[in-house]
Amino acid sequence: MSTEYALQDSWHRARRRMDCMEATYDPGTIRHLTALGVGPGMRCLEVGAGGGSIARWLADRVGPGGEVAAVDIDVRFLSDLPPPVSVHECDVRVDPLPGDGFDLVHVRFLLAHLAERDEVLDRFVAALRPGGWLLVEECDSVSTAAMVPGTPHETMMRHAERVLRQLIDVDMGRALPGMLTSRGLDGIGVDCHVPFAEGGGPEAEWMLLTVGQLHEATGGLADEETFARWEAALREPRTWVPGGAIVSAWGRRAG
Repeated sequence: MSTEYALQDSWHRARRRMDCMEATYDPGTIRHLTALGVGPGMRCLEVGAGGGSIARWLADRVGPGGEVAAVDIDVRFLSDLPPPVSVHECDVRVDPLPGDGFDLVHVRFLLAHLAERDEVLDRFVAALRPGGWLLVEECDSVSTAAMVPGTPHETMMRHAERVLRQLIDVDMGRALPGMLTSRGLDGIGVDCHVPFAEGGGPEAEWMLLTVGQLHEATGGLADEETFARWEAALREPRTWVPGGAIVSAWGRRAG
């Protein structure tokens, strides 16, 4: 696995790609956070805060008496966040986390990129107060089974997955339940969601931008004719395609 992140936030359309990713996956994340009881006065750690959408939601839920520490290795998109959010530029592999005793630690689409994932996950568990919740969400290739064989989408997604397997662990999601169980967490729950995107919508645009950036970064996932057919299909209304699966797993620190 490469240690170089292929989807750099320095890309000229990275902000838009992140907006579309949030539109695709935030509803599920918020549903899980709500079920875990996030509310007034809680102290929360948002890791890999990205564009800040979940940090903003957490700030509204915990209110002025709470705390939200938003952490990312690149904080360029974490401006103008409301109180009680504090922003921390941090490489979670080597830098200290901004405190401990958190009621909630949430991390999305991060561990799959890290060779040091076990050590990093241990740090997240240690940052919880007794009874605090950890919610981890990661990608998984299980969604490839939902693709219609021979379609432009299936062809391009196979090309993208082949390249991504050299860069990240595309099967990370299915490992999460065992990883949380082995760390002695209680109340473990798991959910897997495969979003379906209609051509021309934000979910389809997220795929277009993500695969498009990867296409640029790698010198071409496929020939230009194949890429163009796929791009045209994802811009066509009333065309529905499965997106990337997200596995959400949560557990509570004993004590």
